[in-house]
Amino acid sequence: MTAELLTIDGLDLAYGASAILHGVSLTVAPGETVGLVGESGSGKSSTVRAALRLLPPTASVQGRVRIAGREVFGANDAELRRIRAEEVGFIQQDPRGALNPVRRIGDSLAERLVKVHGMPRAEARRIGVELLGAVGITRPEHRLRQFPHELSGGMLQRVVIAAALTTRPRLILADEATSALDVTTQAEVLAILRDQQRERELGMLFITHDLHLAAAFCDRVLVMLRGEVVEELGGADLFTGATHPYTRSLLQAAPKLEEHRR
Repeated sequence: MTAELLTIDGLDLAYGASAILHGVSLTVAPGETVGLVGESGSGKSSTVRAALRLLPPTASVQGRVRIAGREVFGANDAELRRIRAEEVGFIQQDPRGALNPVRRIGDSLAERLVKVHGMPRAEARRIGVELLGAVGITRPEHRLRQFPHELSGGMLQRVVIAAALTTRPRLILADEATSALDVTTQAEVLAILRDQQRERELGMLFITHDLHLAAAFCDRVLVMLRGEVVEELGGADLFTGATHPYTRSLLQAAPKLEEHRR
């Protein structure tokens, strides 16, 4: 079995005559956080959705994707459901969009365990309470009975993280998971993700627009431009080691705290 939790090799994606991804290749190992950065439309989210085969019928795809050593593109429907249900946790960008607004938090957390894994609902709710506590939500039993509109954005992001962890996945795909949060809440959510990663040896593909965040949070960072990976750097080397002109232009455009002298 391969050491990598995620292997994408030569991934091409097109919708009709429109090419979206060109030869994208990357790996994520257990315990590793790999960042994917680039401007809007560069192909970051398309890479994640293609890796999970969350594509419309009009999509044309080439290349290979393996999750925990299991082929994604060659899998039949039942195998694909097992890969998604057992190996991967997907944290979407908009927590309000990821949760059904007319269903209680507890139902959203328990659904995957009950319907996919056949777990008794009482046991699924117990796990839901445990995970809500693990991601820093107070009074988790009470939160299970609430609807999404009753929780703040930061709390909803924690709920989405808890939902992604319900089946104890080995790989987390986080698509702009903290972009809508204020700085304080963002730091708390990132600390939760890091704690869960250390505890479970999770691999994580972390999509972000925030270059400073990518440098601080990620072990490696891949830079995307027009559907291609144009540069790969260690997180600690992102601001000092970039050589590609596009990466350098991104870094120059990143907001900086200027010192004002009297």
